[in-house]
Amino acid sequence: MMDYIKLSTKDKSIIECFRKDKRLQWCSSEDKFNRYDPEVINTKDKYQYKGIIFCFYPNELKISFFPHYYFNDNLHNANDFKVIDCINVISEFKNTFKIDWEKLRVINIEFGINVLSPIDVKDLIMFLAYHNQNEFRTDVQYPYSKKSYLVNKRSQRPNDYKTIKAYAKGIQFPDFCDINTFRFEIKSDQSKYINKLGIFTLNDLLKVDVYERFSDKLILEFKDVLLLNDDDDDSNLTLKEQSKFREYLHPNFWYRIKQDNKRNTFNKEKTKYYKLLHKTGNYLKKQLEKIIFDKLEYLKSGAVSTPQLNIKSSAVSSIIYSGIGTQYKNTICKVTGLDISMQKDDSILLSHSGLRFYYDKNNIVFEQIKKRYLSKRWSSSDFETQIKEIAHNIRNKNSNQSVKQNRIYQPEQVNMFTYFEV
Repeated sequence: MMDYIKLSTKDKSIIECFRKDKRLQWCSSEDKFNRYDPEVINTKDKYQYKGIIFCFYPNELKISFFPHYYFNDNLHNANDFKVIDCINVISEFKNTFKIDWEKLRVINIEFGINVLSPIDVKDLIMFLAYHNQNEFRTDVQYPYSKKSYLVNKRSQRPNDYKTIKAYAKGIQFPDFCDINTFRFEIKSDQSKYINKLGIFTLNDLLKVDVYERFSDKLILEFKDVLLLNDDDDDSNLTLKEQSKFREYLHPNFWYRIKQDNKRNTFNKEKTKYYKLLHKTGNYLKKQLEKIIFDKLEYLKSGAVSTPQLNIKSSAVSSIIYSGIGTQYKNTICKVTGLDISMQKDDSILLSHSGLRFYYDKNNIVFEQIKKRYLSKRWSSSDFETQIKEIAHNIRNKNSNQSVKQNRIYQPEQVNMFTYFEV
């Protein structure tokens, strides 16, 4: 899902730390005249580590990281890249370099999805006309590729707030995926957009909730795509409707509407077109929306449900957290079902120390606990307050379960779960 991240810092200690790291391999050095001041020369030293690019400027470091490529040994990004895979890759990257990652801001992101097109992917790319009211333009970067963005009226330059990209991934990487694999992607170079997703530093990309937002955005943005497929079956329409439907399928129709500069005309006609399209039945856009939704659900699987440990009582097991094997006496929280053997021997519930452990060693699990046991009232509070409230809610849950059990089975009442000593 996550394809590209660019990080930036001006912290001198962090820049120096990376400069001294012998694992970074030199790539190139470059001097350029400053376009705003010809008397100033900008220097850039470029290094790399396993495909991760480090660009050192006089007072800044920028890091370009491609998690999906990294996952595939930098060969391609054509396969499925699940949320859990992405989080593990970012965790590995973060744990490789022992620095304060809170001091590196995320300044660029790209996230998207690969799906199998139900038609020839070249035709699908051709049928893409608009996203919102921004025309899909041919992108020369890849074969059969288009992108859509808002153009600045003064400079006529693309607005880097949000760009929608769509291209034939199968043609780009025919050896690694089906030839009709379609890529739909969102790119942003502005912190205003990135921060709205809850992303400020690399640490935020370890949170499952962020990927839920990615999923929601991809679904919503694809809904805003105007796709003109002249192969959609219009036999369910009346002759008058068929005539109007065929008119809508001509790109020139939408171009002329755009030239009128009437504020709501484009959206009104788009609504009418989709009403007719819906009446036709199982049209291409509807099929693709279902395919994208199903693939996103698959990519999130394994990262959104709270894991339950199914280990026999009194057993001792080796539990693995972030690649570190640690052996604990096994104990299970009565409410969450999670291992709490890192806590005191008499613990029966996940408490402050256990929550801190999961935060440090397995942030995925911590975020799932937080999502389930922290009310929205405390979601913006500091870490210690969140820990306190989560533990409090787990204790309340246990108390409620006990009350319910006592209500159903009165004291001294024999039930099927009563143990008898022989």
